[in-house]
Amino acid sequence: MTRCLRIFGAYSYRLTRRHSTLLLIASIIVTIIIILHLYRYKHHQPHHRLTRIGDFDYQPGAFLRGQQPNENRSYCQFNYGLPDTLKWGLFQVMPTPEVGVKSPYRVIYNAIKGTTYANYSKYNAVTYATQATPEYIYHIVEIARYWEGPISLSVFVPNYDLDITMQIMNHLCRCYSGMSKVSLHLFYPKRHPPIIRNKEQLDVTTEIPTTTSNVTIEEILQKKLVNYHNLDSKTRYEYIQQARKDKIKRMMMRMPTKRTFATDLTFTDCSNIDSRISTFKKDNNLIYHVNVGRNVARNASSTNYFIVSDIEMVPSDGLAPKFLSMVRKLMGDKKRDDGCIFAKTVFVVPLFEVERGEEIPRDKDTLVYMVGANRAMYFHQKYCPHCQRFPGLQTWLSRTRTPGIVEMLELCLQEYRLVVLDGGFLCHAAAQAPARHTRAERANTQQYIKIISALKNKYPDRPSCKVMWGCKT
Repeated sequence: MTRCLRIFGAYSYRLTRRHSTLLLIASIIVTIIIILHLYRYKHHQPHHRLTRIGDFDYQPGAFLRGQQPNENRSYCQFNYGLPDTLKWGLFQVMPTPEVGVKSPYRVIYNAIKGTTYANYSKYNAVTYATQATPEYIYHIVEIARYWEGPISLSVFVPNYDLDITMQIMNHLCRCYSGMSKVSLHLFYPKRHPPIIRNKEQLDVTTEIPTTTSNVTIEEILQKKLVNYHNLDSKTRYEYIQQARKDKIKRMMMRMPTKRTFATDLTFTDCSNIDSRISTFKKDNNLIYHVNVGRNVARNASSTNYFIVSDIEMVPSDGLAPKFLSMVRKLMGDKKRDDGCIFAKTVFVVPLFEVERGEEIPRDKDTLVYMVGANRAMYFHQKYCPHCQRFPGLQTWLSRTRTPGIVEMLELCLQEYRLVVLDGGFLCHAAAQAPARHTRAERANTQQYIKIISALKNKYPDRPSCKVMWGCKT
């Protein structure tokens, strides 16, 4: 009996120890899962993007709704035969400014020449430099509506995207007088030069005749059958092979092919068009390098100061004249008229965005109120908190009354002084998650790592710049 109890006790001990180990492992797994869920809840917040607070539906150009274009007047000065044709030889094709002749892109400057500020001194205006693909061009009217200065717009126009661009620009230039501020520059990949559609292409047909006059299908089939029976084994094999090739050819001719020209866009009035229009870039899955467009627009600026921003950003009221007034006040009229500038100084304009359904604020007081009510936030706060958060954000917001990450880093390493402007800002409508382009993101990440490594080797370490490395050092 005693021996049986000992055996039972030993077995129970081993069983209990085994269960305790399993229980410990299970507890650890549950704890890890809970921690991961809490981390995901804190940092991801997918439901934020669907937030809609107000009823305002932002559409670029909505203020032109109901107006019709002026058929007898254009507010833009088109060059080189545009908007109807592009006369090669009347202009110089240039490389992009960041690489030079080795660049895979080419530029046509001043396809449209802005006239409103053409006679202004380069010291008395600030240029708004921006870029776009054809489907986003309509945002330019919102910038022209509020920006008091020249506007430099570069548009990516591979192949027939030039045709789409000209249709939109020709329409806008007959709708809104503010378009006279805009200078348009075209850039494109060398392997896809811009074209204007040949109207005759619309009349081309791929229909294949299957019968001839006065001959029925039955008679044709009977004749083919007789011919087939008269063939020997060798010629019959050749006949079958040729018949297969002919059938494949007919099938290929009937298959839909890639678009080779732009379609006619339909405009009901002067307001916005559908941004889902088909473009050569979309149809051929081309990568759009935003910084190339920014550099083209910036390089085309003829003023002493310029601001580089995206086309969906809307400037606050009086940003340009207030900045010029500040510069003159700090520098003095004589120095400013002589062309003096603040040495190694970059003026930073804060970027914000509003929640869906909210109107874009026009002044800082309204913006601060909206930020306090969680109806506005600094740009991409939800999706990339470190990307656009500028130094002294809370101080800037509490006062009553921007370059990209890599560029900011290099300016810091070069000991530039970065001055955040108070009162002025740019704002984006309807906060949303940035579009994901996996292929482009991989290329950008690799390029970013190379640039950061090059900057580390090029400049001595500055502790004040580490916050902008974007990675651990």
